[in-house]
Amino acid sequence: MSAKPDNLPLGPLLGHWKASEATLVKYQRLTEAFAACIRAGDYRPGGRLPNETEICAALPVGLSTVQKALAQMVEEGLVVRRRKLGSFIAEASNQVPEVHIYRFRDPATGEEMMPYTRVLRVSRVQTETYGKLLAEFDAEEVIRIDRLVWVEGERPAFSAFYLPVEYHKGMPDEKTETLHGASYHRILWETYGVRIAHVRHAASAELLSGMACEHLDLAAPHVGMLWDAHEFNRDNRLQIVQRFELPRGHRPMELAERKSVL
Repeated sequence: MSAKPDNLPLGPLLGHWKASEATLVKYQRLTEAFAACIRAGDYRPGGRLPNETEICAALPVGLSTVQKALAQMVEEGLVVRRRKLGSFIAEASNQVPEVHIYRFRDPATGEEMMPYTRVLRVSRVQTETYGKLLAEFDAEEVIRIDRLVWVEGERPAFSAFYLPVEYHKGMPDEKTETLHGASYHRILWETYGVRIAHVRHAASAELLSGMACEHLDLAAPHVGMLWDAHEFNRDNRLQIVQRFELPRGHRPMELAERKSVL
């Protein structure tokens, strides 16, 4: 019978706890400390977490705080629990809690169709110019990334993607093709530890923007479908806004919120 693996050391966790934001609720602070250990490479995939009583003894937290933090990490895909063995750092593919907020399906098979994206332009814009769409950003300026989104053999939709200016520093060079097909959720997690907890959707039939009509080769004015997604972290702070513009007759887009299951 094989021996159980040793627990991960508490030293890195204690160090990141001390460096974390003291104003956070304790279970959130503990979750952030664990996430920092993972990002820094102190805790590798497959490593077994210290048990709950060991964590309580090392940090100024109670058992309920530890249990709540572990439950949060399981929900976010950072940790997996194995019956009778303990809690383990999830494999790398599961450490990216990307929220798939849109998808296309094959009408014949029902299988998801992987979309392609092509970046058209990256620019800075004033939030006040966009009214309610960007009003919840706590900033005067944000980065706007214009893209085309499509599945093979189909015409594209137009997408505008907005995120805080400070996050753009971790993006690939906007002048290269490395932005095409990039997962911004993955980049934000790996570079800044930003995880999306929930998404608010709104959809309506509206006139498409002039830029959308230009890039989709549509005669303006054109009434299509506008779909807005506001993405928040678990502190309910807005992190990303996406606006999709779909022309009439476009393949239906499925709107959903879920973490990847790999």
